[in-house]
Amino acid sequence: MSAKSLMAATPTGRRRPLLIDDADYSTAVVRQGTPIPWTDTALAAGHFDQVRALLDPDALWIDVRRLLTAHTDARPDLIASMGARTRIGYPLRTLLTDSDVLAASREMLETVAKTTRRQLLLHLPSPGAWLGAAHEVAGTPLDEVDADRADNASIYVAEWLGRLGSLPIALILLDARDASFAETLTPYTAVANVASHFDWTLAMWNDDGIHGAAGDPSIGVLGPEFWAGGAEFGHAVPETDLLVTSIPPSASPEHVLDQLAKLT
Repeated sequence: MSAKSLMAATPTGRRRPLLIDDADYSTAVVRQGTPIPWTDTALAAGHFDQVRALLDPDALWIDVRRLLTAHTDARPDLIASMGARTRIGYPLRTLLTDSDVLAASREMLETVAKTTRRQLLLHLPSPGAWLGAAHEVAGTPLDEVDADRADNASIYVAEWLGRLGSLPIALILLDARDASFAETLTPYTAVANVASHFDWTLAMWNDDGIHGAAGDPSIGVLGPEFWAGGAEFGHAVPETDLLVTSIPPSASPEHVLDQLAKLT
């Protein structure tokens, strides 16, 4: 599975895949403000099937940070374990190697994919951003996250991704927009090797856009103004192989459906 396989045959029949970060919008519209039930497999599968029926994305967007935050919120013992040592990277490693969280996450992701008959997009923090965030959750904040520390953290991320190898994942999207330094894919060979082994597309989301490896499909960001009605259609849509977008929670459901109809 990969972004290229989506391009070859989009499940929706669109001429290019549309990948929608729906968490805020679906929480507001589908769930009427109640949180997405990340830790309940059956309820999560039902939620994402509603998202598929409503928005019809070409792959289901899984916000991994929200998924794992739901688990840590329900597991004070896990947070305590994450903060048990002050060693750099220990909180992230503890989180990503917790067997109960891993098993529950895999079960949920597999069930969502089977229920919706869609591939998955895993949206996760970049290694540097995730390292810092995990230390914050554990109560052992770092004074600095630099390239060397982020590179070490990428090993834990790669090992975690490797345990998801049976899942139909089209794209791994590392989000570095909140990172404390300018991250790129280049140093993260361990993550790239895992993605290559399973034929997943890997990309990094920086402030200036989404960047993949040479030869991978180009990914454009369709801005929130498209859904708010503040831009003309022709000027709002990038001419790229794939489109990524986030629908604002305040967007009118009727307008969202109208705009979706234009992305054929």
